[in-house]
Amino acid sequence: SPPLLQSLAVLNSCLGASLEIMWRPSWPRCSALACEERADGNPYVHSERYRTLNYGQKLTAEELEFMRNISLNPQLVIDGCTARATMGVVGGSLMGLVMGGFFHTMQPPTDIDTTQSTMTQIKQSYKGFGQACIRMSRNFAKVGAVYAGVECFFERERGTRDVPNAVYAGCVTGGILAFQGGPS
Repeated sequence: SPPLLQSLAVLNSCLGASLEIMWRPSWPRCSALACEERADGNPYVHSERYRTLNYGQKLTAEELEFMRNISLNPQLVIDGCTARATMGVVGGSLMGLVMGGFFHTMQPPTDIDTTQSTMTQIKQSYKGFGQACIRMSRNFAKVGAVYAGVECFFERERGTRDVPNAVYAGCVTGGILAFQGGPS
């Protein structure tokens, strides 16, 4: 841009040769002929494959067109049954960890010797904390996976995503989990 060049010209006249030294490139300049002579020693520089960085097989015109038109839509990934079931498992297991910890702390302590120190009593009351969290996490993950899978099945069979799918999935999930529990 002209204003920048004018500013540099004014600075150059004021500072003299020190500006040229300061803004000099750190690599030696060479003419086009000299640069070509140095590149002749390297067989890869002049190849078409190197210049275009095309190391794979040549794609057909149809494959190129397909690659240009393809777009990764995150909504399509999340709408898949596998992704929804996975999210149900992960969400259920995290919720189960929290709920297991909460319900374990709400249980009245059993076999606690009140004559011991407070820290010993706390250690005794939290003995089964980890097992309770893991057990609840496993159960919630199972519920999440079954519910997501059944809801996805109903959605695909009915061809619509609406509230009745969720209701039917909840009923079927409850029936499957009750069937696993056996008769009472």
